[in-house]
Amino acid sequence: MNQPSRQARRSSLPPVRDQHETAFTRILAELVTRVPGARAAALVDLEGETVDYSGFLRPYDVKVAAAQWRIIIDDVRLRPLLARTNFIATRATRSSYQVHVLPEGYALVLVLSRAAGFGGWHRAVASCCSALAREASWRTTGSGAPTWYGVAVIADARRRPLALGRTPRARTLEVLGAVASGMHRRERGWRVRLDDGVEATLVREAGGHWYVDEIRALPEPGPHGK
Repeated sequence: MNQPSRQARRSSLPPVRDQHETAFTRILAELVTRVPGARAAALVDLEGETVDYSGFLRPYDVKVAAAQWRIIIDDVRLRPLLARTNFIATRATRSSYQVHVLPEGYALVLVLSRAAGFGGWHRAVASCCSALAREASWRTTGSGAPTWYGVAVIADARRRPLALGRTPRARTLEVLGAVASGMHRRERGWRVRLDDGVEATLVREAGGHWYVDEIRALPEPGPHGK
C-alpha cells in the first residue's frame, strides 16, 4: 500500500486541495480534529472514488488510501463468515488505518499516525457518520450502537457544563447528576436537562471534546451550518 510522504505527514497545515469543498468537508475536518492521531479522513463511494476528504496529507495520498481500503473491505465482506463486517482497523509500518462501512455503498476511511492508538475514536466516528447521513439524506437503520453527536459546550471554571452550543445560540442546561457507568479514565459524564425539558447524557472526553447522545439537544445551526 502506498504510504503518505514524510513531508506530508510532518506538515501541520492542510495541503492545497485538488477539488472544491463540499458540505462534507467540514464534517470530515471535525472528525480529524477529534480523533487522537488522525491525519486525514475520506468519504469514498462504492467504486472507490473519493467524494470528499480533509486532513493534513496530500490529496493524492488520501485518495489512494481510500481507494485501496475500499477494495479491502469489499473483499472481506465477500467471505460468508465476514459478510456483516462494518469496520476494520489496521496498524501498518508507517500509518494506521480505519475503514467504516456507511449506508448506500459508501465508506469512511481514516488515516492515523503510526503510533496512534485505537482509542478515543468511537464517539467521534459515530458523530461523523450521523452528520454525513443527515447531510446526504441516507436512509439509515438502527445498528444498536450508541449514537453520539459532537457539540460545543460552555463550561464553568471547573469544566462543568453550563450550556450547549455557542453564544448567541447556546442552550442553557441543568445538571441532574454525574454519570459513572461507561466512562473511561479521564472522562466525565453528566445527565442534563435542556431549556425545553429534553434530557440527555453529556460526556467530556480526555482530549476536551464534548458529545451528547440526544439529537434533540443539539443547538440550532447558525449560518453556514455552524
